[in-house]
Amino acid sequence: MVLLAGCASAPTQEMSDARQAVSAAHDIGAAEHASESVKHAEALLNKAERELALGDYSEARNDAEAARVEAIKAQDIAQAMSATKQVLQEAAERGVLSVGATGLYEQALTAVEEGRVHEAIRLANEARHQAEQDLNLK
Repeated sequence: MVLLAGCASAPTQEMSDARQAVSAAHDIGAAEHASESVKHAEALLNKAERELALGDYSEARNDAEAARVEAIKAQDIAQAMSATKQVLQEAAERGVLSVGATGLYEQALTAVEEGRVHEAIRLANEARHQAEQDLNLK
């Protein structure tokens, strides 16, 4: 009985969490580095809002949670890619950027486009590390 009562209530917190996560993704520039994840999070949030308006609280709750997770994924990608891009730009400006760092960054971009989030973040971190070595060695 208690379990059913919990499911029947509006997913107010879940909707708020999803909206905040999508907003935070926009605030850190995720649309530039993880546009597909941001679009997917927005679509899920819009779907959840429609379901909420129709009183389908269970589906709204599920889609709001999925939107939050997708928005956090976009944030993670954006943070890794943005930090890497900054270091690569600095190395390029100093004329010390290696082909290895550039190649890793390009692989990270491809991984993002293909939805391979963990690999994209790993490659971005490797590219940043290589570019930092380029800066320190030259």
